[in-house]
Amino acid sequence: MKVRVCLVCLNAIDSSLLQETENDDGEEKSGHVPVPLLTRFLKFVNNYLNVSTVASKQWFEFNDENAEEGGSFCEKCELAVINPICQVYLELVSNQLRLSWELGKLGKFFESSHHSTSEQVKRMNMKLLANQLGVDNVTDVERFRSLLTEKCK
Repeated sequence: MKVRVCLVCLNAIDSSLLQETENDDGEEKSGHVPVPLLTRFLKFVNNYLNVSTVASKQWFEFNDENAEEGGSFCEKCELAVINPICQVYLELVSNQLRLSWELGKLGKFFESSHHSTSEQVKRMNMKLLANQLGVDNVTDVERFRSLLTEKCK
């Protein structure tokens, strides 16, 4: 049996503590094929921290081939640090997708406002809006709305 070492604390991993989460078919007990924790962590490292090395790319391949041999983190580091980081990162990605969707909707509202009223009413409403916001120059409000419209597409 190989001695495994934790990537975070560099302590030896007690193989008796590695939990058996798979059945005989290599599937997690819940029924889906698990993504190794090291793979999830390396995706976070590459995508969020922008730490991308040849070595980490090789680790993805190695980890996928050798996932059944056990984890790359001790139980303490896995529970205290790695799992929470991976979970928060997944939530961040999810929130970024939702934000993109909502910004797209906002952009559509901005665009539809360009076509919904006459130019005269638009100018009058822009002056009222500038006044309401305490902005002296109506052109600044128009530029701001145009920039928002572009960024939300």
